[in-house]
Amino acid sequence: MAFYHNFKVVAFMAEIVKSDRSGRIVIPKSLRLELGIKKDTTFILTKMSHGQLLLQKLDVDEIARKLEEELAGKDIDAIVQTVRKEIHEKIRANYPDLLT
Repeated sequence: MAFYHNFKVVAFMAEIVKSDRSGRIVIPKSLRLELGIKKDTTFILTKMSHGQLLLQKLDVDEIARKLEEELAGKDIDAIVQTVRKEIHEKIRANYPDLLT
């Protein structure tokens, strides 16, 4: 299967799996091997629209490394202050009764 994303063809593999009584599904062995999924691998499960679920493998060490690279030499406190201000402005615009 393939779909277009930002004008690129993105191919993906599709497997049909069933859930058990507890709602668990098994990731096929071929995918586990290909993606390096082992016992205690961490994932984020996101509910999408139209009954879709997105399961993404999380590599905490990789995330930490990327954050360290991106934030090297930057004023973290200033970034946090800017983000908090933007959030506060969006809350004020979208939910004015909340802040009164």
